[in-house]
Amino acid sequence: MKRIGILGGTFDPIHRGHIELACAALCEYKLDKVLVMTGGMPPHKRGEITDAFVRHEMVELALVNEEKIIPYDYEVSKTEYSYTAKTLTELKKIHPDWEIYFIIGEDSLYDLPQWYEPETVVKNCILLVYPRDNNSDFEKLIAERKEQYRADIRPITAPIVEVSSTDIRNRVKLGEDITNLVPDAVVAFIKEKGLYTL
Repeated sequence: MKRIGILGGTFDPIHRGHIELACAALCEYKLDKVLVMTGGMPPHKRGEITDAFVRHEMVELALVNEEKIIPYDYEVSKTEYSYTAKTLTELKKIHPDWEIYFIIGEDSLYDLPQWYEPETVVKNCILLVYPRDNNSDFEKLIAERKEQYRADIRPITAPIVEVSSTDIRNRVKLGEDITNLVPDAVVAFIKEKGLYTL
């Protein structure tokens, strides 16, 4: 079986924290590769989001020099909502030789009962979870969800990411520098396309 990590997200835009997280999962769990999967129409996002093809182009630019962290466009062209349960079920059928490690944040694990078919999600993957902040409830939450869903849930030892895509969009809107937060090629792309300025 191939050990395949999947880091899904809106990536509006992708930032250095996402890449650090993928690297941490890759190394800690000795994955063969991590697929960075741009969400097409994320059902949990409300309001305006950048076109999926534009967001995925930024992912491709960010990962151009990465060997085992790879852009993945499986959901990009979908016209219906991208539900994790459906995507994982489809991927397991297409790739029966994949052992999928689905990478999420602590807040997503907390919200898991509100996901579309959470039982299907955990049936089709091992959940790798990274903490959002330094708190003592992280291990307790993992234990609760493992018991609730009879799921394989494991923590990622990754640095706490202090930046968010929302923060980056706001910084661009205010004309502030984002050089240390986003890969250089993505910074240039955002400027060239005039993203997040309105």
